[in-house]
Amino acid sequence: MVIFGLVSILMPELAIAVLAIYFAITIMLGGLILSIFTLKHKASLPNWKARLTEGLLSVVLGLVILIKPQSAAAFLVYVMGLWAFFIGVVFIVSYFRRKTPDLVGAFNLIAGVVSVVLGLIIVFNPFESSRFLVILIGIYALAFGIFTMVYSSKILKHDKESVVPDVEEADSIEEIDSKTE
Repeated sequence: MVIFGLVSILMPELAIAVLAIYFAITIMLGGLILSIFTLKHKASLPNWKARLTEGLLSVVLGLVILIKPQSAAAFLVYVMGLWAFFIGVVFIVSYFRRKTPDLVGAFNLIAGVVSVVLGLIIVFNPFESSRFLVILIGIYALAFGIFTMVYSSKILKHDKESVVPDVEEADSIEEIDSKTE
């Protein structure tokens, strides 16, 4: 995300084509994985036909976008705007529903508000300035990428501190067991 954000800010003309191709590959891979998963586990999935249809349609849509990335770019801009809006809503709801540490909560709220605002600007921009639109997407991608890296590092740090007992300081196996419960 950070690299894409920088490319979008510095070379907006290239970013839309790259975004369309990235989107196509992502949709195709997601559809392929969903289709394979569904076929392997169809006995335990009550709605396996719907999932398989979704997976196959995703693969076809990805191929169509790869064949005609220019015509898919306009549609993709709207999808990105809607995605940013809904992700922003998720972050804002997460801020109000979860009891997270102050820094993480502040990141959720700030990222959510910025995401909602940028999403609305992207969706309602009448394409008078596609360069500006791509730069907005780049700023959003850069901010979201940085947020994700900061948040992920905090999760990893927290997991390492809470899951792994300090074996060297323990006097017995019972003490290690009590730290892992």
